[in-house]
Amino acid sequence: MADQRTELQRNEVLRLSNLESNRITRECIESALILLMNEKTYTSITITDIVRRAGVSRTAYYRNYSSKEDILHSLVKDIVITVIGSMSKYDPLENLYKFWLEMFYGLKPYIETFQILLKANMGETFLFQINQTLQESVAEKDMVSRYGQFFWSGAVYSVLIEWIRNGTQQTEEEMATICCEILAFKI
Repeated sequence: MADQRTELQRNEVLRLSNLESNRITRECIESALILLMNEKTYTSITITDIVRRAGVSRTAYYRNYSSKEDILHSLVKDIVITVIGSMSKYDPLENLYKFWLEMFYGLKPYIETFQILLKANMGETFLFQINQTLQESVAEKDMVSRYGQFFWSGAVYSVLIEWIRNGTQQTEEEMATICCEILAFKI
């Protein structure tokens, strides 16, 4: 019995080690692509460029991704899930200011990545991922909520793009206040 438990524990440690190794490999590949996009055009970046910069094998690359687009979607999805997760700590009906503030603070560590994607005309990848993530929480037949999510994700995306293109001159607090004022505007 002790041998079985020890073997199970060893297998669990090995599984966790493999998961951690895979996570690190994915992060290296994603970082390599972003760094390369800062140096050259997206279309001129090859898989060879990515694996060399990441320090991984082609096998490791293809075990994790099928294309450059797949890398971008994975990277952006992780960012979107992180930021939406931060925002979900606050109910916008109860504390709108903190809801918006969390979004701007949550996005701050990713500003440089966002700028690189915008420079490469890949900003729509963020909008696509925001829409896809938000739609997962909406019932397919609930058209009002479905279109409502598209409406809000487009608005949020546009505000973020403008803030980033202007060099994030306003603080996160100022941007949260601006968003609250926009929503308070009555027609």
